[in-house]
Amino acid sequence: MKAIIITQLGEPKVLQLEERPTPAIKPDELLIKVMAAGINRPDVAQRKGNYPPPAGAPVDIPGLEVAGTVAQIGADVTRWKVGDKVCALVIGGGYAEYCAAPQGQCLPVPGNLSFAEAASLPETFFTVWSNVFDRGQLQPGESLLVHGGSSGIGVAAIQMAATLGHKVYVTAGSDEMQILRRSGRCKSYQLQ
Repeated sequence: MKAIIITQLGEPKVLQLEERPTPAIKPDELLIKVMAAGINRPDVAQRKGNYPPPAGAPVDIPGLEVAGTVAQIGADVTRWKVGDKVCALVIGGGYAEYCAAPQGQCLPVPGNLSFAEAASLPETFFTVWSNVFDRGQLQPGESLLVHGGSSGIGVAAIQMAATLGHKVYVTAGSDEMQILRRSGRCKSYQLQ
């Protein structure tokens, strides 16, 4: 398969296209034919040498988010079938034609989104869901305070909590807050 690899640490020009073996999947994994990959801050930091890949990740193929179609399923996979459209959060290896992903880290591609749009979902939405709903146990009737509401994680938290009926309070210290105000999703109050 073709993969974008980090040939050495540095600027974007160190990323090169090379041939690599297609990943072998474990019993609980999917092999995804990648149609789009997200670009995240950790991918850039890894390229610069400021973010070591997690244990078990391909050392020189970055990419934490992918979207594509299921090409193969492991023996223990029950939710997915070959041909399904999925997006996934992976430990690396997303900048390639194929990427292995644990079935629990995959989501269906929403019908109204392109693969490119779906590839931008897993990192932020899994992070918000894990922290706000799994760990934080946000309950019906409770409000959510989002610090840094103009960040990608902040915007996702606002959208998810508001969609589920929660009152959302937001802090932000930059001009990007204007986007949130114009959207009607939050009101701004200036502290004196």
